[in-house]
Amino acid sequence: MGFMRSILNRPKALGIRNISFDIERHPLRDSGMIQSAAELTRMKKGMYSKALLMWDHHGSGRDRHSPQVIAREVQHKLDQYTWSGNSAVTVLMPELEEWLWCCEQALARYCNISAEDLLQWTKIMAGEHSVTVEELRRKYPKELFEHVMRDRLRRTISPKDFEKIGEIASIRSLEQCESFNTILVTLKMWFSC
Repeated sequence: MGFMRSILNRPKALGIRNISFDIERHPLRDSGMIQSAAELTRMKKGMYSKALLMWDHHGSGRDRHSPQVIAREVQHKLDQYTWSGNSAVTVLMPELEEWLWCCEQALARYCNISAEDLLQWTKIMAGEHSVTVEELRRKYPKELFEHVMRDRLRRTISPKDFEKIGEIASIRSLEQCESFNTILVTLKMWFSC
């Protein structure tokens, strides 16, 4: 949530006009988003002009199903609840931490380490799991982030970490992430300058 808040607070970098927004976390987290987010959003009609729903695919309880199919199911519900044309659904594949590995420079800067150290730690973990660096970043972004923060830097991970990284992340780098780019395209369509 903090990462997205930081990103939305940078409208110029996103190429959109200034917007006001609220970010709400579903009480049942990712699985709750699939189960009842459309219904909860229905109750917000009139309070907001647009609704963007997003959640991590990993841990959603529907990990074995196609994220695109699940997104279409939730979007269909939103459309039925009169949010058609004013809502969007994005499933983060596998989870938000993927975005961190699209903006490694910001991550290294925030952690006060060199990009070379970050890459070296990533290579070591990739070797331990018998995967390539790219596979590790793509398939296990959360585990890699936890490895860097907890195992290498001996730091506790907090929501503030995501917020601070989001403040310095390159939007251009983040566009490498399909889920981020999908959100960016939607934001530009809704809130063009």
